[in-house]
Amino acid sequence: MAVKRIVYIGGGPCTLVSLRRIAEETKKAGIEVENIVITKDKYHYFPAFFPDVALGEAEPDDVRAPVENFTSELGAKLYLDEVTRVDPANRVVETKSGKRVEYDYLFICAGTRYAWEEYPGLREASYHNYTLEGALELRKALAGFRGGDIVVLVPEFPHRCPGYPFEVLGRLVYHAKRRGVNANVKLVHAVPMDAALSHLFDLAVNWHRIHQEIGNIEYIMGKQLERVDPGSKTIFFKDGESMKYDLLITAPPCRVPKFLEDTDFVFKKDPRFLDTTFPTFRSRKYDDVFIPTDSAMPSVNLPFAGVPVHYAAVAAADTVLSELKGASGPILFPDVLTIVLDFGKTGVLVTFDVKEAPGGVAATKPYIAITHPMIKLLKYSFYAGWIKSLKK
Repeated sequence: MAVKRIVYIGGGPCTLVSLRRIAEETKKAGIEVENIVITKDKYHYFPAFFPDVALGEAEPDDVRAPVENFTSELGAKLYLDEVTRVDPANRVVETKSGKRVEYDYLFICAGTRYAWEEYPGLREASYHNYTLEGALELRKALAGFRGGDIVVLVPEFPHRCPGYPFEVLGRLVYHAKRRGVNANVKLVHAVPMDAALSHLFDLAVNWHRIHQEIGNIEYIMGKQLERVDPGSKTIFFKDGESMKYDLLITAPPCRVPKFLEDTDFVFKKDPRFLDTTFPTFRSRKYDDVFIPTDSAMPSVNLPFAGVPVHYAAVAAADTVLSELKGASGPILFPDVLTIVLDFGKTGVLVTFDVKEAPGGVAATKPYIAITHPMIKLLKYSFYAGWIKSLKK
């Protein structure tokens, strides 16, 4: 059998998980493959750890490791380059430096793009921790905060890590108390309360209960953002109302990466996302392309978060392995997903029951399995261990 070339776009957890599984399993089976990783960033980041940097509980080197560490360990070639185009008809990936990299299988693990331009003034006025640079900026802002209203703004849904705004509310109150600062924390969310209750009843009710116990947290639901004026520190909504803030933190609006815009990889029902299939995470258009990245999760009804991506990467890799081995191996996407959240005062373990539904999508039912302060330690230990395992 000719050597198969497998190309991975991106250097994050999606690529690491799929590459590790394919590299290790093909080595065991004596199957020769050529793995190539293309990423513009020399670092592998663990984005779920960025809030800890923003809150002063982790440092930049705790949340990153050189991509070369795992590519060299797994025998993969690394191209530090920016992808500019995918040509699926000819099985080619094009890069900014002029490379044309052919593939037999392609893993699109390129994450998402933050579309600040969708709302005038939003980027200039607000802080976030969805990148390491953003987390460091928010850290400085929190260090200089002397009290007042902190607004956590969610202009669109779904967004990356849907539990983050609810999680960070408690962490901000806890952070302020530790510093002896008086903070009133407000969640301003695009989704109306009745919709939140109908789709996430158990989660919404229990998160609200936890926030009431923490105190100093207010919900303002169903607000459609128009623009933000950083000069007057005012948020303007489409219904004509406005709101003042002292510190504004945002869950950024998401769009597909630039090089994938206007391609048939985009989800037609909602072009903010990529299109994939459950449970293999194979492209609907191209049998040799797999899209287990987070910006594709909404197209199959899974949370726009890292945990589903981890299992999606395993499932996609396992599908390729079954084809390389010539055997029908199992698709290893679990019936249950577990997501761990840190609410500052306590930790929350959220579970999603997952079933396959018609049309190549998943049906999910979320609920809170347990709340306990120990869960915070579990979360931190997992995140820290992930990066430490990649350090040389």
